Amino acid sequence: MDSLSAPSPCPAPGSQLSADEMKLLAKLEEQNRLLETDSKSLYSVSGVLQSPTSPKTFSHDDDTWGRVIKEWDDWSKRKVGQIKVLIRRGVPAHLRPVVWQLLCDAQNVSASQHYSDLLKSSCPAETLIHRDLSRILPQHQLFQKLRDATCQEPLLNVLKAYSVLDREIGYCQGSVFIVGLLLTQMAEEEAFCVFVRLMKDFRMRELYRSSMVELGCCIYQFDSMIQEQLPELHSHFQTQGFHTSMFSSSWFLNILLSSLPITAAMRTFDIFMCEGLEIVFRVGLAVLHMKQTELLKLDTEGMMNCLQHLESWESDPDGMIEAAYQIKYSSGRMKQLRKEYTSIKTKELEDQEELNGLSSENKHLKQRLDILEKRCSEQLVSQMKKELEESLLNAARSQNTLKEMQTNTLQIEESSSTVPDEDSAVYLQTELISCRLREAEALTGLRELKQHIKDLVKKWQWQQVHGGGQQKVSSAQNDLQVELLSTRLKEALAQAALRESRHKLLQLQTEVKRQNSQRPAKACRSAYKQSARSSTGVDITAPRSAQPITTEQTTVFSSSIQDADYLQEYYVIFSNHAEAFHIRLSGAQ
Repeated sequence: MDSLSAPSPCPAPGSQLSADEMKLLAKLEEQNRLLETDSKSLYSVSGVLQSPTSPKTFSHDDDTWGRVIKEWDDWSKRKVGQIKVLIRRGVPAHLRPVVWQLLCDAQNVSASQHYSDLLKSSCPAETLIHRDLSRILPQHQLFQKLRDATCQEPLLNVLKAYSVLDREIGYCQGSVFIVGLLLTQMAEEEAFCVFVRLMKDFRMRELYRSSMVELGCCIYQFDSMIQEQLPELHSHFQTQGFHTSMFSSSWFLNILLSSLPITAAMRTFDIFMCEGLEIVFRVGLAVLHMKQTELLKLDTEGMMNCLQHLESWESDPDGMIEAAYQIKYSSGRMKQLRKEYTSIKTKELEDQEELNGLSSENKHLKQRLDILEKRCSEQLVSQMKKELEESLLNAARSQNTLKEMQTNTLQIEESSSTVPDEDSAVYLQTELISCRLREAEALTGLRELKQHIKDLVKKWQWQQVHGGGQQKVSSAQNDLQVELLSTRLKEALAQAALRESRHKLLQLQTEVKRQNSQRPAKACRSAYKQSARSSTGVDITAPRSAQPITTEQTTVFSSSIQDADYLQEYYVIFSNHAEAFHIRLSGAQ
């Protein structure tokens, strides 16, 4: 509705205005001039307004309000300033239901025709509403008349009906106080219509959104007003870590109804129905002004208790309204603060979107990393399995070769008792040369194997010392690594024993052939020396002339055979040591 300047009261013919009346008229004209600065809104006033407790321009008797109600269309279009002054001075209690419905145009709510149908619909928030009512109603004086179960039903119905009508917003706990106050003044369906209009036209629907953007804007504006008008108190809040939202969020969500005494709450709600949320800012700052000295002495818990129960104005609601309109309130400044808040939220939203994008990318990269690690692990396990199988196969081969050597040893032992005839001397001498060559080759291989065993031991010791700081791998990989290392050690030990056995066997064979040779073969010796020098770089001295086998030589021969048997025991012992080594290595892992 458009607001127009209120016409100046015309004196009766022949009457003269007193000085006080002229002064009051001048103040009223100044107030109407301020109202004209926002001709499109009924809910905002700029500057410091005239105290509602000053001498009255309009009579508060029933005739004045009766005339306002009767001529509401005319008053709401042409005399908005006078209506505001009347409401700030107080609406008569018996006329309050009608005035509230007129202020919000509740009679034109189309949803009122479907109220009964809404009650029959399913309400997802019904359980939550029941729980809040059982908790809130016994604790607040506003609901003294609604504590009876039969009186609670209208409150439950209105809340359910709106949550069904507006499923996007649904039910909000702060609406309990507003609907409860409406039901103390009017019937159930009328309260529903007024509440629907409040939600739609008085910014309440935006306040109740789950995103809380509008509520955050109101709190930001209120905090800025505290910082500008009460800097000392604002500094105390920051020192104590007491954010404005801790107490002001409920003030905006239920229009201070949960904190003010019932008389002051009624007066505040009267003005809210006419001017909107501005009265919450004004009364809130007036409360902080009045309690500043007390609040500066309190900690966070004490300040919270102090601001949740505002009983000091129970007997003087007029004083509260007067103090509220001493607060400096500028519509231009509020719009500027809203722009600042919007800019801040936009920046936060952009940062959050960027953070979400980075988080999503990080999650994707982590998934790819897990996949690659799994693939690498599978490849490593497969490779280790192959190496393990090869090592086991080599170990089996080594054991088979050792058995063959045992068989050869037995054959040598059997043949050692026979002496070859003289015709085999040349053949034996040739065999002696090749045995010497094989002996030199076996010695070289034995040295290499011993060095390899030392390397494996060092590797195991390094694994034992440094294994704890490495990255953790799967238990399957650990077992395979331990088994592979142990098997390689077994293989190396077996090969060492095998080659040492071969070496001793070659020595034994050479000795036997030397002892059984009847003649020297000079040409063969020269060929043997030349071949040994060219292939191994070892100068091998030619054997002495063959002599018949003596008793001592037979004893040496038997001892060599026993050494070959000892090699088999030596292999078994080393196998046991390798198995013990495997157990210790598994325990270390």
